[in-house]
Amino acid sequence: MKSMVAAALLLSTPAFAGLSSRPAADESPAGAPMEGLYAGISAGGALIILDFGNTFGNDFEGRLGYSFNPGLQIFLSGAVDGGTIIGSPFRSEIIAAFVPYHLYARPRLGVYARAGIGAALSSTVPTSSGFNGSAVGLATAGGLGVEIAIGPGLFLTPELFYKNASLSLNNGGGSTTEQVLGLQLALIFY
Repeated sequence: MKSMVAAALLLSTPAFAGLSSRPAADESPAGAPMEGLYAGISAGGALIILDFGNTFGNDFEGRLGYSFNPGLQIFLSGAVDGGTIIGSPFRSEIIAAFVPYHLYARPRLGVYARAGIGAALSSTVPTSSGFNGSAVGLATAGGLGVEIAIGPGLFLTPELFYKNASLSLNNGGGSTTEQVLGLQLALIFY
């Protein structure tokens, strides 16, 4: 039985590949093939949750990558989240590679999900013994957004996002977890 399922999946792979490589002309506004350079900037608000405190803060992100077709892109992202926790400023940066996938794509509207993995850097991390200078660690992130066409190749994109980073404090000071949940508004260019 398992070998029949495996054979069926293997034989259907070209059909699945066709779903992610739909013709650009079918789903994009006139003059905007959604292929080639992918770039974006975004800003928004976020709830930042650390082991030793929470805060509402801000989020800024820049994206640069390549769009293979309307369904599939890959890009590098640099994001900065910040706020004030326990009376001191907190800031973290996440540099990650993302793969978004369009769940729904039409000429002027698209719904996508994205997932990424990368590195997190942080300064002024609160701990039980005060504030530690810096931390570094593994980060994962994801989001769900809606792309609304506002011009040829230009999209306004509200997105709900989540980030998680496991941070190791410098000088053997232990570890902490950073979680960020927020809403951002992006301007995306294909």
